[in-house]
Amino acid sequence: MRSDRINAYYLRLSLEDGDVADGSMEESCSISSQRLCVKQFITAHSDLGTTFQEFIDDGYSGTNMERPSIQRLLKLVEQGLVKTIIVRDLSRFARNYLEAGHYLEFIFPAYGVRFISINDHYDSDDYGENPAGLDLAIRNLINEMYSKDISRKIKSAVDLKKRQGEFVYGTAPYGYKKGQAKNTIVVDDEAAIIVKRIFKLASEGKTVTEIALTLNKDHVPTPSQHLAQYRSAKYKVYTDWTWDSVKNILENRTYTGDTEAFKSHVVKIGSSRTKQIPRELREIIPGTHESIISRELYFLALQTIKSKCKKKGVSQHNPLTSRLICGCCGNTLSKGKAANKSWLCSKARYNDALECKRVRADEAQIKGILLRAIQQQCALTDTSLREQQALRKATKSEKAIVSDEIKSLQRKHSQLQNTKRDLLEAVMEDKISRQDYIQKKQVLLADEENTASKLAVLQQRLQKLYATTEQTEQVQETAKEIHQYSQISELTPEVMKALVKRVIVYPDNSIRIEWNFSSNLIPFANTAN
Repeated sequence: MRSDRINAYYLRLSLEDGDVADGSMEESCSISSQRLCVKQFITAHSDLGTTFQEFIDDGYSGTNMERPSIQRLLKLVEQGLVKTIIVRDLSRFARNYLEAGHYLEFIFPAYGVRFISINDHYDSDDYGENPAGLDLAIRNLINEMYSKDISRKIKSAVDLKKRQGEFVYGTAPYGYKKGQAKNTIVVDDEAAIIVKRIFKLASEGKTVTEIALTLNKDHVPTPSQHLAQYRSAKYKVYTDWTWDSVKNILENRTYTGDTEAFKSHVVKIGSSRTKQIPRELREIIPGTHESIISRELYFLALQTIKSKCKKKGVSQHNPLTSRLICGCCGNTLSKGKAANKSWLCSKARYNDALECKRVRADEAQIKGILLRAIQQQCALTDTSLREQQALRKATKSEKAIVSDEIKSLQRKHSQLQNTKRDLLEAVMEDKISRQDYIQKKQVLLADEENTASKLAVLQQRLQKLYATTEQTEQVQETAKEIHQYSQISELTPEVMKALVKRVIVYPDNSIRIEWNFSSNLIPFANTAN
């Protein structure tokens, strides 16, 4: 094992542990109390050392491991750079008992990591060959069940507030601001004027694009610009009204004084994935706050823009949709009608003064370039597959040799341990002199140290070989996935989704393709002249 390995302790807090904003969070769960508990433990156990690195995830659920600090710590573990990990209790590390068990029973022992959970009185050094055991698995199961129960209770409480007409949705929508009373919103007179104007224009037959152009021409502040005046935190500010920003306002029923209580739902407890609820199935709570427009105007405007948008926009089946990016501002390129030949910067559509006006992509040319680039990548995978197969074969052979050497050294190490024990018994039974014992023990210790050193080098080498094998398999898998498209003759949404992340188009008509897969090649570039 490496001598420069670090000691670490991990702290975590999430909203599952209490409502921080309301001050009801238990002090025992706070980051500061966790830190104090860990530091007191370290002070009381001098054998652990005094130098520890701190890893914190504040505001992250323990139901999954997708947390930045725990991921950073686990990467250090896999690099063989961690000696000890300390947590206040197991629930801070993870509440998914299967995932926690995987690390505690397999990963940490494999990398020689000592894991300590203070409140659970768990120290992996106490378990020897059985680092976790049944008791630990049950404890983690309980933690997972507890986490899900807390999540359900929080969701139930929030749902009740929604049905009672309380505003529990974060930032107030444009046209409103937070009221002095908790969970309420009141009309923002300045922004409400713009909201009324948008609905009036829509009811008069103006399209969403025409409304956006009008607002930009009149230099009307965007919702994010208006909001930036009242909040101290730094958020991204959008300077132009767009199709999306206008459409979102026109579809928001909040302006009628009603609340759409549930627009989406979480797929499952502990997951961040949500699913949209169809508009006709949403629960409406009427008269929850002051209205800005009438319900009649809302439905008139909504019906008008729907009729205007119908069959006008570019087909979602077009393979280029959401894939073309403006090289000036980073927004997507779009085209208003399916019959259009060129894609334009979506931001520049609403502002004539932008440099992005020069960014446009001819659909036929872009499709031709993409098709040739994909075919080129497919051809290159043949060579890549052969190289990876040869590398995999060589790695497999070396793994077998290194494994045999490790087994041989492990047997030698075991023999040395037996010899040391026999030597001790011999001196205690006066079969050899103490002087002979000391001399022979020194030879054994030197041999043992040399064996351990060789064993550590070989084990590290074996880890690298396994990592190489895994990488090789991933490359092979990617190459096979790419190669299956070698015979394509046209671009389809399925092909684009599988292979192309995005295509960046610049004002000089050059493009850069960014792939969904890692490539040893420089990203394919071409000039669409």
